[in-house]
Amino acid sequence: MAVIESKVRSASGGQDPAALRDAATTAVRAALTGDPAQQAAANEKAAEALAKAQNIPQDEAKNQVSQYQQQYKETVLKTKEQAKRAADTAAKRVSQGALFGALALLLGALTAFFAGRVSAVTPTVSAGATGV
Repeated sequence: MAVIESKVRSASGGQDPAALRDAATTAVRAALTGDPAQQAAANEKAAEALAKAQNIPQDEAKNQVSQYQQQYKETVLKTKEQAKRAADTAAKRVSQGALFGALALLLGALTAFFAGRVSAVTPTVSAGATGV
């Protein structure tokens, strides 16, 4: 989103007041992230604001808005894919860690059991000892 905003701001060439650039940036942002039901109106408003800010024809502004939308959609898809891969990798590593932890606990319990059996003292009774 920041890349698209900087393109909109820099395309005006600094000749227009900041208010026009900000209005164009806000309108483009609304067109990209706004409600799909109001997409057509947001696109028109963004094209008008962009045309005013950059002193270009309305058709050229509409083309720029469509390019910005395409770039935004591609970026969103790419980001979603990267997030999915990261989540899958994290889930795999966490499950491996849990498996190794459970295995370590089982081995520890088994070791403790055998260590207790081996080191247990067996009482012996001697024949010459009297308890009185």
